[in-house]
Amino acid sequence: MLNSRQLARRIVADVGMHAAAGLVDVLPRMKGHRAASRLIEDIEYACPGGTPLRLDIFQPPGLGPHPVIVYLHGGAFAIGSKRSHRPLAAAYAAQGYLVCNVDYRLAPQHPFPAAVEDACAAWMWVLDHVREHGGDPRRVALAGESAGANLALAVVLACCTPRPEPFAEPLHRRGTRPATALLYCGFLQASQSSRLRRAGASAFAARIAEDASRSYLGDRAESPGAAEALADPLCIVERLPGPSPLPPLFVAAGLADPLASDSQRLDTALQRLGSPVSTRYYAGETHAFHVMFWRENAKRCWRDSFEHLRQVMPVVA
Repeated sequence: MLNSRQLARRIVADVGMHAAAGLVDVLPRMKGHRAASRLIEDIEYACPGGTPLRLDIFQPPGLGPHPVIVYLHGGAFAIGSKRSHRPLAAAYAAQGYLVCNVDYRLAPQHPFPAAVEDACAAWMWVLDHVREHGGDPRRVALAGESAGANLALAVVLACCTPRPEPFAEPLHRRGTRPATALLYCGFLQASQSSRLRRAGASAFAARIAEDASRSYLGDRAESPGAAEALADPLCIVERLPGPSPLPPLFVAAGLADPLASDSQRLDTALQRLGSPVSTRYYAGETHAFHVMFWRENAKRCWRDSFEHLRQVMPVVA
């Protein structure tokens, strides 16, 4: 972080995020999740410009092949890591899923499209190598929250629709569709974040979103062009003609989150397309509420997401 031209408030937020993850790690429930899986750390999946990128794998018990989840962490495209989101990855592994918990390059040192390039590279690595670690490359899903949900939806679009971006085109050519994507509290349109300043929404959270947009998109934050299209995967879905090319999606948002409008717009677009979607809203909850595992609505959100996974990508004993 100190070498990434980060603002002081981002450094503080990143330290706080990692500290909170460490505290969550010691909760009895999280200890149980960790004990139920095997952790393989720091596997290199790409090396753009000489920068090694790594992911961790959580292997559930049993020989497999296990259904796979590619997890893309949140953090406003600028903070967070696979370490800060390890408790979330472990929660899926405890349900029997092999989880690839991915690090990617962060803004502002690495602005768009670095993060989505890395997410696409991680997807291709998983298809090529996850069988070596007990995963089933025919049953792979994506998951992420906030900025990670943006990246997950962008990968879904790269897999399911023809894209002009050179880093996205190989995914569509490969022809492997995600089984699903789980999108929590998604920052699904990174541009024009000033739209989030509205009555009833947290002004503080809106400022964070605006800062994230500028960090990620620079001088294109309010006026993106075609080259920045995959920074706004929500807008791409809103323009899709039917029938839907997308897999079933799970969308979750707290209704006190300024970004809830992105999830609501996505739900509306998917309904128009006739695309399968399981959307859940949680009254009174703010951004990333589901990471507070002890809260009742967080528990309900996790139950809802696991039920969705069981329906679209079940674990076979």
